[in-house]
Amino acid sequence: MSVFFLLLAFFILLTSLSTFENRKFDAVVQAVQDAFGVTMAQGPAAQAALARADERLGAVGRRLVAVVPDAVIDQGGKGGTLVATLSASSLFAPATAEGGGTVVTVLPGREGLWRQMAEAVRPDEETGLEIDLEFLVADGGNPGASLPVFQAGAMARTLAAAGVSPNAMSVGVENGAADQVRFLFRARPPHAGAPLNPVPEGRP
Repeated sequence: MSVFFLLLAFFILLTSLSTFENRKFDAVVQAVQDAFGVTMAQGPAAQAALARADERLGAVGRRLVAVVPDAVIDQGGKGGTLVATLSASSLFAPATAEGGGTVVTVLPGREGLWRQMAEAVRPDEETGLEIDLEFLVADGGNPGASLPVFQAGAMARTLAAAGVSPNAMSVGVENGAADQVRFLFRARPPHAGAPLNPVPEGRP
């Protein structure tokens, strides 16, 4: 028992003499979470970055509802996630045929919203924490439908033109009710393989 107390005292002494670097601490925490599938408390820098991310995402959610009243926002209890569900018809003009192909365009007048999304997914200057933006279009129960693919492509071009980095953005088609789309925002540490708080994935 005396050896146990000696070891305990030794490690308490080491801890009291140690200094912590927030970025290194956060990297170690994330590595442990990835390796063992557990959730640990984030370091002070990561917590502050997540709080700033929540503020930006909250502003995006409010702007979305103001621009598209039918949008349903779920910020997932904070933690750097946001899911916005809305109708495709509130974002896209009716498809037209041109040159033997289908042309889909995003409705005009929402440029400020797209720029705000680009600002929201900008990496945190202090910690490098990043936010992924995924846009998913429901296939209406028809996996072979082409319209959702054209809509996803049109939104990708619109977001890229507004300044969303290709590294932070993905688009796709998922199973779901017709005329439904989702924006998914997820925070993750820099260069990490998985978001801090995953949200349901769509079908690529």
